[in-house]
Amino acid sequence: MPTFHIHVVNSDFEAGDDIDAPEFEAAKRQALRSALTIGADEICNGTPFFSAEVRVELDGKLKERFLIGIGQSPLK
Repeated sequence: MPTFHIHVVNSDFEAGDDIDAPEFEAAKRQALRSALTIGADEICNGTPFFSAEVRVELDGKLKERFLIGIGQSPLK
């Protein structure tokens, strides 16, 4: 099973981890889940908007990168 490196970074923090996944699509889903979990924690702690770059690498080579963003605003 290949080992992918996932990396989540924005202006406030940087996080990365190696994960074993059977294929790229599974690694991509895990990377996006990780970023959204971090973003949800930030939003719950009072940050109105969260964005980050998410990268998935295999053998030191970039496979794909994404930009995610989530936010919250009260409706009136």
